[in-house]
Order: sequence, then structure tokens, then C-alpha cells
Amino acid sequence: MSLENIVTMLKTLKEFKESEIVHTISDHEHSPVMTVTYHLDTECFHITYLDTMKVEKFTDISLLATTIESIVLLEPAR
Repeated sequence: MSLENIVTMLKTLKEFKESEIVHTISDHEHSPVMTVTYHLDTECFHITYLDTMKVEKFTDISLLATTIESIVLLEPAR
């Protein structure tokens, strides 16, 4: 997934902020790695790492996009 595609996906989540959309990011073997949601009440994005269930919150789309890109790039192909 390119950085441009990630930014588009995040903008779409924010655009449909009144809907509850969960976007799942997978590794190279198509195993889910994280989920991304937008929360209208706090006006921020949440990413949840599925292996630890740790949640991080972001308000900046560019920072979140580069974070997602770096995590996806770090996931090794097995």
C-alpha cells in the first residue's frame, strides 16, 4: 500500500465520520496486523495493533499515514 493510498483511505474514514468504519491493515501474507478507525467524539484516529491490542491516537493524517506505511514496510514477507 503506497503512502498516497494510505492518505486517501484515512481521508475517506474522516469524511464518513458519522459511520463506524474499521479498516484492517494486513501483512504480506494477508494476516491482519492493525485496525484503523476514526472517532467523531474525540476527532482523532485510533490504530489498534492486533498482536498486543495497544491503541495509539492520532489527529494528524500525514503522521498517521507515515506511521502505517513504516509498520507495513517492516512486516517481513515469510
